[in-house]
Amino acid sequence: MKKRVFDHMPMGEEGLKEIYSWLDNFVRDNHEIAEKIVLGKSEDHKWDVPAVVVTNKSIPEDEKQIAIVTLTRHGHERGTRIVGPEILNYLASYDARETRDKQTVVVVPVVNPVGVVLDEFNSTMYGITDHEKKIFGNLCSSYIPDMMIDYHSLGPSKPSYDAGDMEVIIPANTTKWGMDEQIYQYVANKLKEAAAAEGWPYEIHTLEDLNLYYFGEAETGRLPHRYLQEKVFLLHLQNASEHYDFPLQNMDYTNYTNGPAYLKWHTLVFGVETNHWAIKVEDGLGESGAVICKDLLNMGNKRFSWEKEPGYPTNILVGDFRNSIRPSGKTPGERRISREKIWKERANFDILKREILEDPEVTLVNVGYLGENVPLDFELCLRMRQDMIKKVLVEKQEVKFETFKDNCSTFLSIPMSIKKAGLSKVKIIHEAYRRKG
Repeated sequence: MKKRVFDHMPMGEEGLKEIYSWLDNFVRDNHEIAEKIVLGKSEDHKWDVPAVVVTNKSIPEDEKQIAIVTLTRHGHERGTRIVGPEILNYLASYDARETRDKQTVVVVPVVNPVGVVLDEFNSTMYGITDHEKKIFGNLCSSYIPDMMIDYHSLGPSKPSYDAGDMEVIIPANTTKWGMDEQIYQYVANKLKEAAAAEGWPYEIHTLEDLNLYYFGEAETGRLPHRYLQEKVFLLHLQNASEHYDFPLQNMDYTNYTNGPAYLKWHTLVFGVETNHWAIKVEDGLGESGAVICKDLLNMGNKRFSWEKEPGYPTNILVGDFRNSIRPSGKTPGERRISREKIWKERANFDILKREILEDPEVTLVNVGYLGENVPLDFELCLRMRQDMIKKVLVEKQEVKFETFKDNCSTFLSIPMSIKKAGLSKVKIIHEAYRRKG
């Protein structure tokens, strides 16, 4: 077993100093791959709020994805104090070399320094504090995330539904747009399996689940029978009037640390609840939390079967696995820019329809766009039964295309550029479908 970063729980002001001292030593000892940045000051202006950036510095940033890990927003959730350093230790290891090559990972070990010193919540359940607005505004203005994971920790004072030993993975997407429900459940189950293989029994709870748990009857555990039309943010109530303080702009944001990243950039967002009540430091508290982050980071290095490039599954912006609008770009940086622009326009794609004519070698596709954010470049991606794609025409003009495969079909990726609102017509010529085997 690898040596743990902490063999005890850091407590109070001395405990915070101990964590910060460890972070400084970590950056000094790993200066080739790590650097410390300061996101701002605590509310009492006594403490810095540091973040540690870990990556292969010889590879251009535009060629890498960006992952953000935030911990200890709630000061009394002690488990997060242990998990953050364990994640950093992993990122500096030989096992994480592929992640360092393909991603820039930003870890914020202590969002709430005053809360740690006081061992108190020191936050809010109904919005975000001014301190948090500035911290997350500074963070996301510098690092637009492809993936963001936020850590909390259950203890004895948590809600009636579990005052014991539960650990949870929370799919934190805040809409049901496109295929996000299926994709998030797929990823969550992979994370749960990875944790189980290491001996940690996690559960998956949706945001709707948490809303029921937190707003049921505390004494009886009885859940409210209430139909939810919209998702709520993890552990908090949605408040559409909240803003982060971005240095150069104001954006309408709600109050969960990574839910806003989903709404702004279609970032892959997850929450995690470790458990510092049932799992002691010496029993592997740090390992139990870090295992989720390790596997999610590793998933970001691989290609999901429905994605053209390796990376986090964030690119189905409109439609479904069969017909979808996706970002354009050759690098992760280019796709981040494209993804943000298209995601804002998702509701303006009013037609995405395809049909096979009587001629079994022709498929027609219509794409309708009602918006004004033009020119708008994107990839039209179609999952095809046919293996051989012969020709693609957009508005009767032949265009180049790409294909990639899963285990039973071919994905056809067609570059498109809309110059004005209206209907675009695509014609695909392919061989007739004949099932093999």
